[in-house]
Amino acid sequence: MAAHHNRAGWRFTINGEQVSEGTYKRRYIAALEAENEALHEKLAKIFDLI
Repeated sequence: MAAHHNRAGWRFTINGEQVSEGTYKRRYIAALEAENEALHEKLAKIFDLI
């Protein structure tokens, strides 16, 4: 995922494919939520050990 600004404006790409800003933001948010969920699971395992 990448967002670049140039003279023509913003360009959003995912895996090298140009996508709309809305698609980029939705997938970025989904990736953040998945990462957050994985971190919560790891934290829960740590608390179970304590």
